[in-house]
Amino acid sequence: MADKIAKISGVSGRHLWVESERPYDFKVGDVIEVKLHKDKRSLNANSYFHVLCDKLRQALKISFAECKNNLITSYGQIEYIGETPATIKTNIPADKMAQSETLHCKPIHVEGADAYWYRLYRGTHTYDTREMALLIDGTIEECKAQGIETMTPYELKRLEGYEPSNK
Repeated sequence: MADKIAKISGVSGRHLWVESERPYDFKVGDVIEVKLHKDKRSLNANSYFHVLCDKLRQALKISFAECKNNLITSYGQIEYIGETPATIKTNIPADKMAQSETLHCKPIHVEGADAYWYRLYRGTHTYDTREMALLIDGTIEECKAQGIETMTPYELKRLEGYEPSNK
């Protein structure tokens, strides 16, 4: 279906009114999927996050994967299955799981567990602009705490007479 084919004109309880520029032949019992439109995060925002992540991992002397996982599990978005936060049970210890390039997860305590349990977090490729902004804001604060420059190259160029330090 084409983008923006209809707009919601009213909501009441379990009823939804939709206005459309063209007629649809819906029947009672038809299933219609309604999705909320969210602007996807920009590639520039994602690149900026990765640049800051790399600077932070160098300062902390940890791997890029571990740094990225720490940031995503601190400032990122939890993965949900329906209304329930997604968790996994595995025999992989936390120090090894922190090195994962594909799974972003944080250890959680499960009473009497005979394995490791983790809460899963979404990858940044699924973030909208607001979610990405929250992740970047947290990353900037972490960088500032380490004395890392957080301005983008564009912002640095705009500063008149700026000379990068040779730290």
